[in-house]
Amino acid sequence: MTAYESLKKHFELVAGLRNATGLLQHDAELFMPTGSMEDRAHQVEALGTVSHRMMTAPEVAGWLDAAEKDAASLPPADRRNLQLMRRAWVQATALPEEMAAQRALLETKGNEAHIKFRKGEAGWGDVRPFYTEAFDLARTAGEMTKDALGVKTPYDASLAYWNSDIDDADVTKAFDVLEKELTGLIQKAVAQQKKKPAPLPLKGPFPRAQQKELMKRLAGAMGFDFARGRIDVTAGHPASNGTPDDARFTLNIDENDFLSQMVFCVTHEAGHALYDQNLPAAWRHQPVGAAMGMNIHEMCSRIMELHICRSLEFFQYLEKEARDVFNRPDDPALDAKNLQALAYRVQPSLVRLDADEVTYAAHIVLRHRIERDVINNGMSVDDIPAAWNKGMKELLGITPASAQEGCGQDGHWPTYGIGYFPSYTLGDMGAAQVYAAALKAKPEIPSEIAKGNFKPALDWMTDNIYSKGSLLTTDELFTQATGEKLNLKYFLEHLRKRYLGMPPATAAPHPAP
Repeated sequence: MTAYESLKKHFELVAGLRNATGLLQHDAELFMPTGSMEDRAHQVEALGTVSHRMMTAPEVAGWLDAAEKDAASLPPADRRNLQLMRRAWVQATALPEEMAAQRALLETKGNEAHIKFRKGEAGWGDVRPFYTEAFDLARTAGEMTKDALGVKTPYDASLAYWNSDIDDADVTKAFDVLEKELTGLIQKAVAQQKKKPAPLPLKGPFPRAQQKELMKRLAGAMGFDFARGRIDVTAGHPASNGTPDDARFTLNIDENDFLSQMVFCVTHEAGHALYDQNLPAAWRHQPVGAAMGMNIHEMCSRIMELHICRSLEFFQYLEKEARDVFNRPDDPALDAKNLQALAYRVQPSLVRLDADEVTYAAHIVLRHRIERDVINNGMSVDDIPAAWNKGMKELLGITPASAQEGCGQDGHWPTYGIGYFPSYTLGDMGAAQVYAAALKAKPEIPSEIAKGNFKPALDWMTDNIYSKGSLLTTDELFTQATGEKLNLKYFLEHLRKRYLGMPPATAAPHPAP
């Protein structure tokens, strides 16, 4: 067995451990008995420790060195796989074993604390220690890994944990432009909205059983393979988890409003799951066969949620299905144009998950600013609530009354999700650009969506994005799929067109991030 073949076998085993960890954490939120948390935390910690030991085993360094000497003889995909193996090894060996175990433990215990906090069963003082531990760990890990990874700051290392080929200087440059544009865009969108008749509100109840039936129809039409995945309802944060052949995602159900909870959750989380289920099967369990990074994962999700499933054609399809499932053939609120108007409402809101497409980015800009300041610039976790309230007032003109609807609304930070938030808006930027390319290649996509036929869109995404796994760099992926590197102008043009009625030609171009 060659050194490279030994590496492939080794990384396949590590992937199995990490996949098992993800499924255990998914189970902990949905099905695990409430008294089993300590036991589950021990299991996750053990898997995290063993995974780290395998990644840092002495023989791995020897295999990498030997394989790299013969790299020229390998096919391009294998050379890329070897590069990603080296990067994963560098990230792992830069951290001691106890830190890897601590990180795995935080993902479980921090989530438990956040759920209690979100439900009102605990206060900020109860959950704050998990924020402190997570930020301290991220800062220390960043200091220890930044040089090995060849990045400039500890926060760059946090970004690199979640994202592919992302530099914080570029993120900051793009977000600075976006922040300047958002204020005027939001004000104009709200003003235009006020000139139009208010959409008819949805009037519940929309029973859970019927919503679950609609959920299955939507996910199935979108291409989700129920033979290799499942969907569950959660009271917590909707999320996608699992593996390409065991994809899981969760959603929320509100019996008074099936649209803003269930439908939007399905279209977002199924977007993640479709990426996972269509990753290159020939490279299962190898770094090159995995998703590129959460910036690309969120892009895939937001293409489905905000472009394919916010078009008038989608709402025409949804109207037909909703009238049938809820047995409301004459309900005027279920008219496609009314559903679209409900989805397009622009209104600054305190909670990111409830935010409309235009104001959503403001939440991410603020999150990025705060987590960067905590990691790089010495901001204390105790300063986060005040910084959050100040930022919300500046960006959206609203101020939360408590940490539960403010800085503590999301579970990312107390579970070591530091550096993740920029993925959402980077995903929005990529989604606008990639979907524009998809429409150019397959202009029939919208008309087919109106019939409930998602296949043209799914085929294009599979050919150009999903099936690429991590075979390409971010620049290569965008260039092959769209003809150019990631460029903020497409996202701004999309927002201006959808919410201000401005054609793309009126939007000034902006440089790539």
